[in-house]
Amino acid sequence: MSDPRSNTLLNEALRLRLSRRSIMRRGAALGLSTAAVSSVLATSGRASAAPRAATFIQERQLNTLQATYFVPEGQEFFTQVAQDWGSQNGVTVTTDYIGWPDLQPRIAAAVEGGSGADVIEMWDAWPYLYYENMVPMEEQAQAVSEEYGGFYDWVINTASVDGKWYSIPHGSSSSAFAYRISLFEEAGISDPQNNFPETYEELFAVGKTLKEMGKPFGQALGQSLGDPPSFAYPYMWAYGAMEVEEDGTTVAINKPEFVEALQAFVQHWADAYDETGLSWDDGANNRAFLSDQISGTLNGSSVYLAAVAAKEGESTLDYEVQVEPDDIWHAGFPSGPAGKFALLGSRSMAAMNYSANSEAAVEFLQHFYTPEIFIPWLEVQGGYIIPMAPGYAELEIYTGNPSLAPYPAISDYSRNKGFAGPANQMAAESSARYVIVNAFAQAIQSGDAASAVQQAEAQLQRIYGG
Repeated sequence: MSDPRSNTLLNEALRLRLSRRSIMRRGAALGLSTAAVSSVLATSGRASAAPRAATFIQERQLNTLQATYFVPEGQEFFTQVAQDWGSQNGVTVTTDYIGWPDLQPRIAAAVEGGSGADVIEMWDAWPYLYYENMVPMEEQAQAVSEEYGGFYDWVINTASVDGKWYSIPHGSSSSAFAYRISLFEEAGISDPQNNFPETYEELFAVGKTLKEMGKPFGQALGQSLGDPPSFAYPYMWAYGAMEVEEDGTTVAINKPEFVEALQAFVQHWADAYDETGLSWDDGANNRAFLSDQISGTLNGSSVYLAAVAAKEGESTLDYEVQVEPDDIWHAGFPSGPAGKFALLGSRSMAAMNYSANSEAAVEFLQHFYTPEIFIPWLEVQGGYIIPMAPGYAELEIYTGNPSLAPYPAISDYSRNKGFAGPANQMAAESSARYVIVNAFAQAIQSGDAASAVQQAEAQLQRIYGG
């Protein structure tokens, strides 16, 4: 085959075990002639669409695994898309959604056993842990990037593996401080929508007053993927500490400024927070906020969106929502002496190479990321997912509600896990072991921040080899 496009198509067909239909579709996209595509079909063994092959296609199966959606409409939309695609392509599709803390252990078990879901949602740096078990997605990911204006740097820095793609990023939920306007006013804050505390110290002072009113802050600090690390990493960075220096090996968490700040946080926790938060997962603070138990919490926009749904009589929650959406506002992260920071890393969708259905997995993901599917998937979630590329910046869900403006703005001051090093395999392992989050929980439980930081330092040194 002298035409390099034909060689590209043949390599794809053999490497990804593309179906006859996929080869023809890809050949058309490359601008190949019918004769050239036929040659690739013959060379790859896909020349004949015999009845037996058609029967095999009808028997294909596909299972997808993701973390449970905090905006139920998004989960329902994805399930319907998967079912529709399966019906149109002769594939029996099942969709599984599990609690956020359970996702990584399920992936590890599947990889260890060489069986499990065919399509799996990966969180930020996890591809570094599992890329050898994932179908290479270089061309597919690049095509998505080109379609939507190029991936953001924070996406490339967290979801790729040294710049190579083994999954296709879709963005991430982001975090902001959700709070009750009326309660902040009662606590003495004039015009709370424009005067949210700018520093952690100011925030904790307001929180103390609010707790004295019976409406503390709520912060999850259990072993869960979302809210606990979203608080712990930025607080650590704001006081000058980090997992490693820029060289990627020198552990830098045991900084005097951070030890002092963590020790102070132990008291702030008692003064300003609902102290049961040590056992909370990513849903407990949502429930506490919407049930009128707490005055503020670090969270995605799901709290607000759930309040809106409840007011419209469309709540899917198993408890009564007692907070009006008009009483909810949002603010970005406070600052510390070292600056203002947030944690952001892109999730992505992977096809697993241990699967006998990897061909169908790749085909489905290509379908999912088409504009006709992907953009409505974002829209039905009301802006909860911050997308992976700038092609969506002007969508109404990101520009139409000033209360939600802090969520897309997070990319302006975010860092990746593993900063100041890269979001690599070591950063992924540190995250999977909850090293940073556990340091906070241990300090609160023991009252000894110095010992908690020293233990985290020892763990990071073992992970990073410093």
